[in-house]
Amino acid sequence: MEQIGKQVKLPLGRALQIAVQGIRIRFGRSLVTVSGVVLGVAFFMSNVTSQLIKQAIADEREQRQTLNLMLTLMKSEIGDLSGKTVALATFGETTVSERDLLAVLRKTPGLTLGAPEALGGKAHLLLVLGAGPATASPDILTAGMAQPVLLDSLAERAYPSAKPGSSLAQVRRELFFGRESEEQADKLKTQAEQATFRTLWIGIISILVTIIGIANALLMSVTERFREIGTMKCLGAMSAFIRKLFLIESAMLGFAGAVIGTALGTLLSFAGYGLTFGFGLITAALNVGGLLVAAAACIAGGTVLSMLAAIYPANFAARMVPASALRTNV
Repeated sequence: MEQIGKQVKLPLGRALQIAVQGIRIRFGRSLVTVSGVVLGVAFFMSNVTSQLIKQAIADEREQRQTLNLMLTLMKSEIGDLSGKTVALATFGETTVSERDLLAVLRKTPGLTLGAPEALGGKAHLLLVLGAGPATASPDILTAGMAQPVLLDSLAERAYPSAKPGSSLAQVRRELFFGRESEEQADKLKTQAEQATFRTLWIGIISILVTIIGIANALLMSVTERFREIGTMKCLGAMSAFIRKLFLIESAMLGFAGAVIGTALGTLLSFAGYGLTFGFGLITAALNVGGLLVAAAACIAGGTVLSMLAAIYPANFAARMVPASALRTNV
């Protein structure tokens, strides 16, 4: 009795070659599949980019408003800053607005900026920045100043007790309110949660649209290739090989569509907001790292979703009986 030999498994490279050839032959059908991925990914990426840009614009506006408020309060106390002397005390980490203020002060012609102990009574006012508790009391920090004025960026900064016998009433303390209050923080948190929910909901819709579109396109591709699948099975192609063909094809189409969709969604949002607010503002304020992470996630997600959408069509093609496939006329 003759022994039946072991069935040969074709390598992955051969499956990749056949998949590329199939995309070339059915280029129109491939474009339909890619367009579904492009629309879904572009829709999602556009929303993500818009959220990042709006947050960047809001942060930039808040920083500029805070900086203008700080400068206005300083000028209201000592007038024109040129030629004046300002003592600086920093406790803890400074904010972006505070660092911007220091940059403006250092560029002001004739303005002297230094430590309180170094300037002594020469300072016109004392500027206190940072988020940490003070290490010295106001009367010590303003010692020697003719008219002690303390401008503080933190409304509830902790100061040590004054020396016995000193009069804190001599120190007039003004507040920048450069840091957000609890009410503002809660409001911003609520807005961020709402924006996250909208992005998540739009992402779910994009995923459903992408999966349905890809699955439909690949099912149509299977229908058109009944005879081709039947022929390959008659020539010895295993069901796993047929399944692999469709998964590779969907991964390639999904990757191409995800890349195009990510670029399209980013550029459309960037162009729209750039024409409205100015490209310089958006470029300077935008979180490029967050945008790159979102783009990489969209490309990876589009590719994976395409492969997931191809599972049912691939299994459908792999289960086909060769004789039935060859008898089918499409």
